[in-house]
Amino acid sequence: DDLLAKRLLPSSLNSGKVLGRQIGQSFSGSKPTSKVKKRADGKAIVVTLSNLSSAKSVSYLLSYDANGTTQGASGSVNVSESTSVVRELLFGSCSKGVCRYDSCIKNAKFVVTSVLKNGQKVIKPFRIKI
Repeated sequence: DDLLAKRLLPSSLNSGKVLGRQIGQSFSGSKPTSKVKKRADGKAIVVTLSNLSSAKSVSYLLSYDANGTTQGASGSVNVSESTSVVRELLFGSCSKGVCRYDSCIKNAKFVVTSVLKNGQKVIKPFRIKI
């Protein structure tokens, strides 16, 4: 199965509709952009955050259910050091060079939250289908 990401518009803007895009497509403009794609083995997503010069701060959260337990990964970007970053987020964890990948993944979601230099907060949620 192809991994899909769907960008959800705020309910006040979309009347309950969902704007769907294949993973790998980006959402552009003068605000920070987010591109999400599946890693070749399907055990992670690769996130590219670009156009960061318009942001004061950028953070992200991956959450999913695996075998009945909520799992996830989160982080932030130092926007003063780069205008673009790439992060790999695993469906699992690694310690001392050994990685354990989760199985039976459901309800995967990825959210990017940007606070722009003008104070505006932009939230870009993605629903990930595996």
